[in-house]
Amino acid sequence: METDNGVAACEPQAVPHKPWALRDLPPFPAIATRVLQLLATEDVPLHQVVELIRVDAAFSAGILRAANSALFGLMSEVETVKHAVVVMGVDRVRALTLTVALGSYLRAAMRVEVLRRVWRHSMACALLSEELATACSWSGDRAFTAGLLHDVGRLGLLVAYPAQYANALVVSEENSFDLLGTERDLFDIDHCEAGEWLLKEWKLPEEYWGIAARHHQEKLPASFGLLAVVSLACRLADTLSFEVVKPKRYTSIDEVRAALPPAAQARFDPEVESLRAHIASVLDSLG
Repeated sequence: METDNGVAACEPQAVPHKPWALRDLPPFPAIATRVLQLLATEDVPLHQVVELIRVDAAFSAGILRAANSALFGLMSEVETVKHAVVVMGVDRVRALTLTVALGSYLRAAMRVEVLRRVWRHSMACALLSEELATACSWSGDRAFTAGLLHDVGRLGLLVAYPAQYANALVVSEENSFDLLGTERDLFDIDHCEAGEWLLKEWKLPEEYWGIAARHHQEKLPASFGLLAVVSLACRLADTLSFEVVKPKRYTSIDEVRAALPPAAQARFDPEVESLRAHIASVLDSLG
């Protein structure tokens, strides 16, 4: 069964044994988990979000730094957490919280070059998901979050096993091996399955589980929705040189546009080099 976003409806089931490859991962930042749970509440009072973020000085600083980066492109400088929350609104604060939390989660391992590459791919996918969703007249912030989280399983495996996973990427690319198969051989789980596991464990919204699990399926869902947007954005990120490993075939801008609903096709017509330069500029602004 699929939701109206083209994502398989996932029933929250208790899985008896956590995959061994994910057992030694550090916990997701507690402050981020609390903020995200609060933001999931309908009609949440924004002052509660502000007070929760302000309790953690390091997280507050990260929020302000990201809010003032090219990522969110605000017209004026944001000087306080309250200003950020009021100006940006719930959906954008949710995307901002996840961006800062994942960056913090990965920082200790970011010295590994391949992890930086995976992080940049995830961010590029988030930005492109936002562009495609906007062309479809959908929530760009929700699509940004889905794109940011689509490869979280790969990020998790890299944090836990940086050398082994980096080697798996090299071996798969040099020998044209199926990367998901290589991951299962090494870790008994691939990064799509790992992503679904982590998002459930971190108690993040259910709509993102199926996207993490299915974003590499070859055929787009019959019902065009958020999964299709993220899948297209992932392929387009590869085409724009933000790939993790070289794909078997690159997907052109024209192919991406043709896959969009008819009304969205005219609204998505970027120049390739300009789009690549814009994304690179945003990523560089995040450090």
